[in-house]
Amino acid sequence: MGDKLNLEENFIKYKDITLTIMKTVKAEEYEKLDEFFKQRQLILDNINKINYSKEELKKFYLQYDIEKLEKTLASEMKVKKEDLLEKIKENKKRQVAMKGYNNLSAKAVFLSKEF
Repeated sequence: MGDKLNLEENFIKYKDITLTIMKTVKAEEYEKLDEFFKQRQLILDNINKINYSKEELKKFYLQYDIEKLEKTLASEMKVKKEDLLEKIKENKKRQVAMKGYNNLSAKAVFLSKEF
């Protein structure tokens, strides 16, 4: 019975940390993600140490809707990744434009001195 209770406690912790990761991704607080993923991995390591049957594992997996959480998290992270890549591309375009503008400005000063 103790292992079963411990298994359920770990699934609750896993669900909670996954929800925390989702909130962190939405808030774009990426610097915190590494620590949360480490915590989640420790929970998975604890689950692997527990003596349980496949039926017990499946029961808690379904009960705490872990599959849906995982899919939602993966989807949110993919969207944020794409947004971030788009922002990086836009930033690079601005940098190229500014560099071109600065070069044009420098050439204009140079040309005005020659006349």
